[in-house]
Amino acid sequence: MSIRKKYNVIGIMSGTSMDGLDFSYIKTNGTNFVKIIKESTFEFTPHYKNELRKIISKAPKNNLSQQIKYFYENEDYITNNLLKYIRIFLRKINTKKNIIDLIGISGQTVLHNPKKKISIQLGSCSKINKILHIPIIGNFRENDINNGGQGAPIGSFYHKYILNKVSKKTAIINLGGISNITYSSTKELIAFDMGPGNSLIDDLTFYFYKKRFDHKGNYAKKGSLIKEVLNDFQKDVFFKQNYPKSLDREYFNRFFNILKNKKNTDSIHTASMMSVMSIIMGIKLLKKNIKKIIVTGGGRKNNFLMKSIGNKLIKIKIMKIDQFGYNGDLLEAQMFAYLAVRSLKKLPLSTPNTTGVNKSITGGYLYS
Repeated sequence: MSIRKKYNVIGIMSGTSMDGLDFSYIKTNGTNFVKIIKESTFEFTPHYKNELRKIISKAPKNNLSQQIKYFYENEDYITNNLLKYIRIFLRKINTKKNIIDLIGISGQTVLHNPKKKISIQLGSCSKINKILHIPIIGNFRENDINNGGQGAPIGSFYHKYILNKVSKKTAIINLGGISNITYSSTKELIAFDMGPGNSLIDDLTFYFYKKRFDHKGNYAKKGSLIKEVLNDFQKDVFFKQNYPKSLDREYFNRFFNILKNKKNTDSIHTASMMSVMSIIMGIKLLKKNIKKIIVTGGGRKNNFLMKSIGNKLIKIKIMKIDQFGYNGDLLEAQMFAYLAVRSLKKLPLSTPNTTGVNKSITGGYLYS
């Protein structure tokens, strides 16, 4: 594939919240130019979401090789679902396939264990390329992990692009299933996972009410804090580790098992405050003079979370990414489109201060 300045590229993201697929069709050079052309979100059907949860929950727990084998045995189910929505999106944007230069696919994360040098995102890029005849870039994390990194958070260079366009002393926090932060200055780029984000809140809301998320934080507002659980959470060894660091979605699952036996609204309130306090601890760990935080991801719509963060960080202005002209639900899809072009051009995707990799390196594999 010949290297050009700018590419028409589709980015596809399915986050750790496992609620749907985000698509972003952009034109970018992978550095200082991004033009958003068309975007969509496709919500997973309840049946597919339940099946996806079953696949993850039924994986062997204590044998890593069996776990890896099990996940790849179930990959076709996820690939076929992904293919279905790619075709729908291609029809929706009404663009001939030969105009699309590239598709960047993150895949569905089902396992992330950097200590064991493994991070699995399901969705076969090879199969999708063979069926659609469009070049695909995927497997963004493997090269990072093979070179001493944690493979996450992987989107810091797109966050850096955005931060370069706004005022200084600003950080981006992605409040997704896992929360992460990116800080960029002329001298350094720092990124790390902060805590459970929406994952515990979503899981408890589904467990108690069969709803995908706590709409605007309404359940959390009605509850009271279970102090001993929050105190136990804050003592976790993860918060004592310096950055860079990353999390698997299931890392804090023991707190789900505790909270599911408590009063409904108190549990969701406490899980929400866990998310808040992990952000507060992350800001302290960063040790930068931040004046503004830009929040992206689904958690920015949770009024309880946003207000609670603001109450704890009274000297920092908390803003939503939407105030800067970006759709906060689709930023990560844009990110994987942007990263796909960086990968094609062999530009860095990660650095020692974003994932712990030995040196700044590129990543991703081209399937063409």
